[in-house]
Amino acid sequence: MRRRDIGIIGGGASGLMAAISAAQADSFNSCKITVLEKKDRVGKKLLATGNGKCNLTNLSFSVDNPEQYYRSQNTEALSGLFQQFGVQDTLNQFRRMGMLVMDRNGYVYPLSQQAATVLDTLRFTLEEQGTEVVTDCAVERITFSGTGRDTGFLVKAGGEDWLFQRLILACGSMAGEKKVDYGGYALAKAFGHTILRPLPALVQLRCAGSFWKGLAGVRCDARIQLLISGQGTQERCEEQGELQLTDYGISGIPVFQLSRFAAAALDAGGQVKAVIDFLPGFQENEALWQQLVEEKCASCHQRSMEVLFSGLVNKKIIQTAVKLCGLHMEDRAERKNLPAIKKVFALLRSFEVQVTDTNPFANAQVCAGGVPLTEVDAHLESRICPGLYLAGELLDVDGRCGGYNLQWAWTTGYIAGKYAALSLEKTARQREKGKRG
Repeated sequence: MRRRDIGIIGGGASGLMAAISAAQADSFNSCKITVLEKKDRVGKKLLATGNGKCNLTNLSFSVDNPEQYYRSQNTEALSGLFQQFGVQDTLNQFRRMGMLVMDRNGYVYPLSQQAATVLDTLRFTLEEQGTEVVTDCAVERITFSGTGRDTGFLVKAGGEDWLFQRLILACGSMAGEKKVDYGGYALAKAFGHTILRPLPALVQLRCAGSFWKGLAGVRCDARIQLLISGQGTQERCEEQGELQLTDYGISGIPVFQLSRFAAAALDAGGQVKAVIDFLPGFQENEALWQQLVEEKCASCHQRSMEVLFSGLVNKKIIQTAVKLCGLHMEDRAERKNLPAIKKVFALLRSFEVQVTDTNPFANAQVCAGGVPLTEVDAHLESRICPGLYLAGELLDVDGRCGGYNLQWAWTTGYIAGKYAALSLEKTARQREKGKRG
């Protein structure tokens, strides 16, 4: 049996930060730390973040209003966590580790604009600290032993048996994974933790309709509203930004921001509609829009639909809207077609589709759900199993696009690692004091 002080299950962003934080908090420099990673190398997901550039945090974040950036059933606990380790702490930590960063409108990237730089910085720091990293090491079973010399967490992984005095679960989620694996959640559940059903978040939405192939590839600025109904309630949420149309539905950052609400509603049996405004610039001046419609209809009399709607939005959108309203692009703008023409104009401002599903976990950037924050304390130690700490996506917190989810990983990893090490020191001091007494 291999005996170590702190075991960290998971070599992703939160797990690597936990290992670094634990070593930094170890004032005696005697703490033996091991990271167990089931893949063939640590930080694989990290390399894909920010389109390979790694948006590691966001300067726009305010610790006073975390609910604007994060979703959770217990958002009231977030401020206290980010006060312990926030955005500036992240920047300072990476600077101490030797990595330079750049700010692009509040989005923070490594100066190299390569995610590999972030991972290398973490790996080199672990090597300097003497932290043991074991890859290709899937956890099979964890139990807690409270007897004598073998008190601690017994972990069977990679064909070996390990005994850890403190254990940090930083296993991540199945987001971005082709195979659905509830492994980390199962480990937490085995210790008595509740698991709020994990769902894909920051993911594309699949929509009803046979016209999507004709729209595939279009990118445009748009406002998207989600209309959610179910069990006698109705909700509305909206985002604006670059919308991407696909052969199955809608994508792009504004869709990602809304997707966790759609996923939760659909999972609960609710109905979800997406209403797209392809001309959001007129939101603040509807009178101008109505004037434009009237002028278009008057000036393009007897011209084709192609001429009438030319220049408003992408031609693929016009072709689809014209067809849905029972017209053809060669039809003329004449009196008999006027009602259908007005419908086309209305459709460009309010294109309503039924959302049928999200894309699967393999396409998601993060997961919603996990262990409720009420089941861990301010140091992320389990309230159910002392000595067990949880970090990262295993917890019921998911953030918006823009570096917020990595900030959550840095924050929770740092806190869990620090207090796991301090807890060990406290126990050691108490034992020493007992011997003297």
